[in-house]
Amino acid sequence: MEYKDLEPKEVFHWFGEISKIPRESGNEKEISDFLVNFAKERNLEYWQDDVLNVFIKKEASPGYEDYPSVLLQGHMDMVAVKEDGSDHDFKKDPIKLLLDGQWLTAEATTLGADDGIALAFALAILDDDKIEHGPISVLITTGEETSMVGVNNLDTDKLENPKYLLNIDSEENGILTVGCAGGMDIEFSFDKEYEKSDGDFVEIELKNFQGGHSGMEIDKYRLNAIKGLFRMIDSLEDVRIAEVSGGVKRNAIPSQSRAIIEVKNLDKSLKKLEEVKEEILHEYKGSDPKGEIKIKSVEKRSKVLSKDLSQRMTDAVLAVSDGVVKKYKGSLVTSSNLGLIDEDEDKIIFIVLTRSEVTSAKRARRDQIKKQVKVYGAELYCHNEYPGWEREDSILLEKMIKTWKDLFGYNPKVLTTHGGLECGLLKQDLKDTQMVSFGPEIEGAHSTDERLNIESTKNNYKFLLELLKRLD
Repeated sequence: MEYKDLEPKEVFHWFGEISKIPRESGNEKEISDFLVNFAKERNLEYWQDDVLNVFIKKEASPGYEDYPSVLLQGHMDMVAVKEDGSDHDFKKDPIKLLLDGQWLTAEATTLGADDGIALAFALAILDDDKIEHGPISVLITTGEETSMVGVNNLDTDKLENPKYLLNIDSEENGILTVGCAGGMDIEFSFDKEYEKSDGDFVEIELKNFQGGHSGMEIDKYRLNAIKGLFRMIDSLEDVRIAEVSGGVKRNAIPSQSRAIIEVKNLDKSLKKLEEVKEEILHEYKGSDPKGEIKIKSVEKRSKVLSKDLSQRMTDAVLAVSDGVVKKYKGSLVTSSNLGLIDEDEDKIIFIVLTRSEVTSAKRARRDQIKKQVKVYGAELYCHNEYPGWEREDSILLEKMIKTWKDLFGYNPKVLTTHGGLECGLLKQDLKDTQMVSFGPEIEGAHSTDERLNIESTKNNYKFLLELLKRLD
């Protein structure tokens, strides 16, 4: 069987079509134009704005003209992560879809079900004139996985004040989401200081750790490969760093990292690094068993970062809070993820994404991190802050609970999520719009293990079609 033969065929058809189009965050022009052309070909009312958000409107089906308006919402961009050694080019190559039993996955890359499934659901509905629904519109935004540039620059007046908003960006079957965490990017950086080298050199590489979504999976006790790398560096004396890199995306738990360091005593250093390597692999053998750590001597480099800077960077990375901060009744409340190492000509930059349902708690974590790194001489810059979405009960939620129970025989769970959703920003302007998020089962989002459950996709699409008939 091929993915094209999966049910519902219309959903998997459109998922296959958008998987052919590169749509990494920041590279959404082609997928945005694809959505515009889709609307044009079907004579549907639409607009596309300056940041490439797309809005498409469809009139009510016969007999449903008096129903209130419903907005289906998701984002077109995806987190682009590939396996070590993959030659996949996210700027031009299609995602290669694979069937694995009851799951759809991708070959050596993220799948893009987060949030390609929203596009597939929406296009299937817009393309089918036999579906019963009231006045319906679709909003597909850009840059959700990075800066939320789409929704941040959205003219919400053009959304025509829908009564109901269905966000299709949740990843657990049978769960209705009614609140989410807000977030903030925290960057701390060090000015580069170089010295001439005079020792031996060792390369440390951590790879193939599981990583994953820094909101949904931050509590799964997986190794942060950046933290692990600097733990190994810190085990040695008189270290100077020549090269350092780590992470894949700022909103993903780092699954890989690499450094080349100068050491004074090569044999002694290699022995110590092997000891720490075994400690780390043992600690994570149950929760992150596929990770690898490679250690080897390499050719000399002509220059290295100063010993003082190497030590201050190491101390700051180890001091910065990472992982779950608070839980309440089993739900995540506040966390932070040291997700990425970046650099420019003058600086080495470390990027932390902190999340919380409570704005004051998120900002308290920011202030704590500031104090943690300031003592080591780092500069700190905060940006891309977005609000959480406070839990709300509504008529929409009641209708969704009843519809789910009627279809599947049990009540769905009603929860908040530690992931970031655009509902928090949309709610600031659409104060009277009732919002709920849902979606099929997706595992391993933001990692190369990402996969979409086929049966769950079928059930959630069936649920959406039935719900549209009941939203009177």
